[in-house]
Amino acid sequence: MKKQPKAVYIIENGEYTELTYEEFCRREQICPLYADKLFLPLYGRLMEVSKEDYTEFYRAKRRQKYLDERSADNGDFSYDMLTTDEFSGEDILIAEQPDVCDTVVESIMTDKLRKAILKLTDEEQLLIYRHYYAGISGTDLAEIYGVSQQAISKRIAKIRAKLKNLLEN
Repeated sequence: MKKQPKAVYIIENGEYTELTYEEFCRREQICPLYADKLFLPLYGRLMEVSKEDYTEFYRAKRRQKYLDERSADNGDFSYDMLTTDEFSGEDILIAEQPDVCDTVVESIMTDKLRKAILKLTDEEQLLIYRHYYAGISGTDLAEIYGVSQQAISKRIAKIRAKLKNLLEN
């Protein structure tokens, strides 16, 4: 560890006991058994572990170092390299792609709707265009056409029902 650990956990009577680093150093000077203990760094602390755990930890660490060096030599790139405390590297690289089936269905339905709109009268097409494409509200359309807002709503509903019927056939 580069810095002095915050604490040291040793196994005494089958349980972990927390010591300050200073206390651990003092005990290490007094008792020769402490020289044989094996520790792993864990979140700024040292934890006593078995020989098997110690060996496995450093074996895995050496393997990871080997894989990292090999990846660097090969120019490999992993999204994990972009991961920080604030965000996941995986989130950066994932581009939301629309479902192909949804895109195809939408395209087919849009084409059918265009053909159905062409079967409407010019007046019906204009009303649909003004309301749905130009975004003119029913109240404003009522003023333009010189009728009540309720009459515009009924016309739009009638045209929508006609379009639905054309789409279903």
